[in-house]
Amino acid sequence: MKPDFKNLPIVYLHPGEICYSDKDIVVSTVLGSCVSISMHCRINHYSGISHCQLPACKEPHDNCSVCLDPYKYVDCTIKNMIKKFNEKGISNEEIELKLFGGADVLQTVSGMVKINTVGSQNINSATKTISEFNIKIAASDVGGERGRKLFFRSKTGEIFLNRLKNNEKN
Repeated sequence: MKPDFKNLPIVYLHPGEICYSDKDIVVSTVLGSCVSISMHCRINHYSGISHCQLPACKEPHDNCSVCLDPYKYVDCTIKNMIKKFNEKGISNEEIELKLFGGADVLQTVSGMVKINTVGSQNINSATKTISEFNIKIAASDVGGERGRKLFFRSKTGEIFLNRLKNNEKN
């Protein structure tokens, strides 16, 4: 079933980007090994969604405040998103967080085991960083070998997910 987004603005989120909104919009993105973190506050309908490429920032001492590309990295993205929500007066307990992506989409030689892939590293970084803030993951669909196309409705925090066929771009 495809959701009906008639008359709603649709924003496409590229890798390394984030979108915050208190308006009713739809944000779309396509994930392979990347992960997407969405956060939503049901009280004031403030939302954010990201498209992260790599697990961890390379800045010394995990200082995401000086990171030159903070939404490229899973750990910095989560820290910055939570900071933004807190600045809006939203406590961590009011954040509904969802996590998607981290697939192992690259082909491997038959019989080879995929270990410590970018997808699995992204998932591990996300779950570790989220746990540091004592936020419960409300929903997730991670791992596997198929990419995902997401549609995020900012007003409700709903995620509509389509799993892509192997090698499908969108």
